[in-house]
Amino acid sequence: MIENKINGKIKATLKSLRKENGILSLLFHDNYFKIGFIILAFFAILALISFFYLPYNPIASTGPLWSPPSLSHPFGTSASGQDLFSQWMYGSQPTLFVAFLSAAIAALFGVVVGLSAGYFARADEPLMRFADIFLILPILPLLIVISTFVRPTNFTASVIIGVLSWPWMARTVRSTALSIKQSPFIEVAIMSGTPNRYIIKDIFSHTLPLIISISIFSATGGILFLAYMDYLGVGPITSYAWGTTLFYAQTSNALYVGAWWWIVPSGLSIGILAMGLSLMGYSLENAYRGVT
Repeated sequence: MIENKINGKIKATLKSLRKENGILSLLFHDNYFKIGFIILAFFAILALISFFYLPYNPIASTGPLWSPPSLSHPFGTSASGQDLFSQWMYGSQPTLFVAFLSAAIAALFGVVVGLSAGYFARADEPLMRFADIFLILPILPLLIVISTFVRPTNFTASVIIGVLSWPWMARTVRSTALSIKQSPFIEVAIMSGTPNRYIIKDIFSHTLPLIISISIFSATGGILFLAYMDYLGVGPITSYAWGTTLFYAQTSNALYVGAWWWIVPSGLSIGILAMGLSLMGYSLENAYRGVT
């Protein structure tokens, strides 16, 4: 019995090492992951720089109205003379904040529910039915309804998006946990009377790369949902995220007067950042599944 337990632990350790090394090796040679990481790093550095330095006050009138791009205003100015380059830089802060905080909240709910459902058989049915309720909810219309009653800040918007988007994480973690639970080294641990907390911790460590992958996808969803909310005028308007810039451009008829410079930078940034995170998520998921 002791020998079997030791052999099981050795096999589990070797499997874990092979998985981690395989994932790192694949990601190191994965061009899609590199591209996504470079995109994320660029916007993260932009947000960090904008925290300490901005060319102009992003909400003050600092130039002529409706001015096209120039040396003094690289992205032009708005209908109120606001520097759109400064707004674009500043808008990276709330966009990234909401994206990753909402993803962290979704991961917290999803991992707890998914691991509990996957490991404890009695909890599986009620927890999954509870998750199904959230799965059938239309997230964007529900966000709009909630926002009409509670004007969100960046934090509350992150909480709302995260709480409404955890079931996908929960279902994926649950199915992975069920599969790992049937592995020989987990069965040996259960039969030997190992406390549940240690077994669950072991299962969690094996699902961590997949959790990170899904969290990245959740961050992509957070970016898009925040942009939808801001563009529709029900998001945290005072944050001046990129979606907020598009909202003000739309209400000022920027397209009608041909002020493309008010729309293109923020719109492209939303799409490029979402694409970069998606590339990272797909690469990490493929690497995880390719070595399991």
